[in-house]
Amino acid sequence: MNNMADLATIKRTVAELEARGDINKAISELQEAIKEFPKEGSLFNKLGDLYMKLGRQKEAVEVYEKGVYVLKEETYFPNAIALCKKILRIDKDRTEIYGVLGELHREIGQLVEAANYLLEYAERKMKSNEIDTALKTYETIKNLVPNNYKILQTISAIYEKFGKKEESAGIKREAEIIEAKQKELKESLIVKPPQEIPKEVPVPESVPEKVPVPESLPEAPVVEEKVEEEKPEEKPGANLSIDDLVSPEVAELLKTETPSFKETEVIETPQEVEISRKEISEIDRTRELGEVYLNLGEEEEAINCFRNAATMAYKEKNYEQAIYLNKRVAELRPLDLKSRQYLVEIAKLMGDKKMQVEALLELAQALNRREAKTEAQSIFRKVLEIDPNNVTALKMVEEVIKPQEFIDLGAILKTEIEGGKTEGLMSIDKLISEFRKEVFESIGEGDYRSHYDLGVAYKGMGLYQEAIEEFEIASKDENLKLKACEMIGSCLIDKGRLEEAIKVLTQGLAIPNRPPAEYFGIHFLLGNIYERQNNLSMAIKSYMNAANIDKTVPELAKKIAELKEKLTEELKRRGKVVPPQKPVEEKTAGPEKAPQKKSKVTYL
Repeated sequence: MNNMADLATIKRTVAELEARGDINKAISELQEAIKEFPKEGSLFNKLGDLYMKLGRQKEAVEVYEKGVYVLKEETYFPNAIALCKKILRIDKDRTEIYGVLGELHREIGQLVEAANYLLEYAERKMKSNEIDTALKTYETIKNLVPNNYKILQTISAIYEKFGKKEESAGIKREAEIIEAKQKELKESLIVKPPQEIPKEVPVPESVPEKVPVPESLPEAPVVEEKVEEEKPEEKPGANLSIDDLVSPEVAELLKTETPSFKETEVIETPQEVEISRKEISEIDRTRELGEVYLNLGEEEEAINCFRNAATMAYKEKNYEQAIYLNKRVAELRPLDLKSRQYLVEIAKLMGDKKMQVEALLELAQALNRREAKTEAQSIFRKVLEIDPNNVTALKMVEEVIKPQEFIDLGAILKTEIEGGKTEGLMSIDKLISEFRKEVFESIGEGDYRSHYDLGVAYKGMGLYQEAIEEFEIASKDENLKLKACEMIGSCLIDKGRLEEAIKVLTQGLAIPNRPPAEYFGIHFLLGNIYERQNNLSMAIKSYMNAANIDKTVPELAKKIAELKEKLTEELKRRGKVVPPQKPVEEKTAGPEKAPQKKSKVTYL
């Protein structure tokens, strides 16, 4: 056995043995095959699956783990990730797998997921008193978010708590250098002479003629002050209860991460005239400064500018600007909770249910990716209360609510809310919690294509829920949206959720401006669903739509012919097919013959 033909033969033999129920014989075949093909990761996956069928979980995990390292060595990173997920489904206490997952996600450019698993790995090592390994992992995470002095300061403080003063000092110096450079850049970009503006105003001699105009404006500041006073009554906290959406711990996280308006008041204009115009210009100026920072590659400074501008816009009830700026932050930081919570609040204030649903979905997906699965599920269910037919929420709500996986945000926040047992331990927990928060708020989205590829790997190994989540992320890329939609539909079909699949695929057909060939798979899958449901007329229609896009698929033409014949037989049984009659010639009608009527089958 030394070629691909032999490998294909082995796989076919194993599949036949499994179909006959001879699992032990199939296992023996695979064990021999692995000796011949030690670098074929798919064999390890199949062998593990067969062990699981017999309830031999320990052996399954051992085989899966060997397969992970084989696939990693052969650079099949998405497949290796999928095998790791299978292992953690069986045994969540395999600490080393979290570290491997972090490395694998980093390899495919998924920095969010890499940070998530590396943080979990470091915390598990910390709990088992393997401090050096944990600290090295924190440094690895640091490299995922370069030039972030806040993260460096936190790592420095963690090192100091463990008595590693030399390393702490080195990291602290590195943080100071980065902070100083960023301050220099900020000072060079900020316009310094705001005091020169009043000097320019009196220059035109015609201005005194216009001075009387403001006499009608002194009321304007009063109106503004009244609006300021009314704001506390209209704050979203009074209208939208975070506690209705998430657990108390995550609600606390959202509250602590959402800056209070008093803390974020950046501008207090002392002028009595033209207050709103000056504040609006300040919003625009801060927003433009953020764009400059972004062009220079200074994302953290850019995001701070966008947040400040969004807060000012919110205070001025300039919701359009506030929405744009919070969405800007959310795009740059896929796990950020602040911006998404603001969007939920604004939608609630505006009474815009469609926007509220979209904002809640974004918040739920962010929590989902932070591994706060239970909280995410509760928000998806909240979406279904507002919009019972929401396809995304229906896809993401699992039939059985599973406990939180990997990361317990409630546990992370517990020391902050309730306090720790000892001062030293509490401080370390706080530092680690702060480090985690800063990483999540500072890390950007990776390549959407990598999420699509990972979804394909998950689907291939039967991890359909994980696959759907990856395709959801990939769908944010306009070039992948239609293909991701098709793959989500395919996952739902495999899970037996046919009605949901129809909704998703129908939504896919509504995506505009894509090459016709990309719609082929959508039509084909719809045909497959309708065929399963014995809705033959709709199946034929969908298959014909697919055939009109690609006429070179002989199996498709054969399928349509078979279904037409089947439909004809069914209609005959129902007595709905009338045999075609001979056309009647009318002697008095001249030489022209009466047109032949089409039968129902021909028409179809």
